[in-house]
Amino acid sequence: MTNTIIDLESYTCSSDPIEAIEHLRDKNNIVFKISNKNPYFSIITNNYKIDIIKQEGDIIYFMIRLNG
Repeated sequence: MTNTIIDLESYTCSSDPIEAIEHLRDKNNIVFKISNKNPYFSIITNNYKIDIIKQEGDIIYFMIRLNG
């Protein structure tokens, strides 16, 4: 089973990362990618329970907990 990675900072993604997360949060195997320096990252961590999959420098790969 492969995961789909959604880059929340990509211009092809929604202009509002929270909107993108809300639209996709109930889907299985969705990994979100965002810089920990992005102002939306603190909003995400305050509003959602996340599981960090990996970190590459400033880039965080995470999933939204379906039970949280």
